[in-house]
Amino acid sequence: MVIDEGLLRQARESGARLADAVRAADLAKADYHHAVRRLHFAGASMREVAEALEISHQRVHQIIEATGGTGGWKARKKATAILACSFCGLPKHKVSKLVAGPGVYICDQCVALAHEVGPDPVQTSRTRLDPVPADSQLDCSFCGKAPPRTGALVAGPGVRICADCLRLCDEILAAVRSEESEK
Repeated sequence: MVIDEGLLRQARESGARLADAVRAADLAKADYHHAVRRLHFAGASMREVAEALEISHQRVHQIIEATGGTGGWKARKKATAILACSFCGLPKHKVSKLVAGPGVYICDQCVALAHEVGPDPVQTSRTRLDPVPADSQLDCSFCGKAPPRTGALVAGPGVRICADCLRLCDEILAAVRSEESEK
């Protein structure tokens, strides 16, 4: 049997277009799910997000759980006390952005610094961040998970943040920057 080269070429081209479309759809779905998650972590309840997007509360819950869940984080109302970064001690008015966790906070500068921690600690004039050994029993101050469920763990003075929560902080900070640049 002889394969028709023209039809074979069409099939390959169609297959390539289909693969591209599937990748684009997967990326759009991931972007949508991350946007839903950021809305919730920015302070909106799951019910508020559902109403605003005209989808069910259950669907919002499924999306948030599928993209990593709440990790023990709770939406925060605006606090009246002076807030400060738990890692470097700088008050909110002296940092660009401050991300809240359950009773702990991390500024945008410490988020960036935490990314620099490798096998050796990183130190600035305000703080020192150390890698936490993988066999440690310490847990993340933001989500409460302990290694190995958290990936790498970085410790500051009395607080810790895991790789998952650090990525979530990156997402939150990127969303805030995006909102500010649109204004």
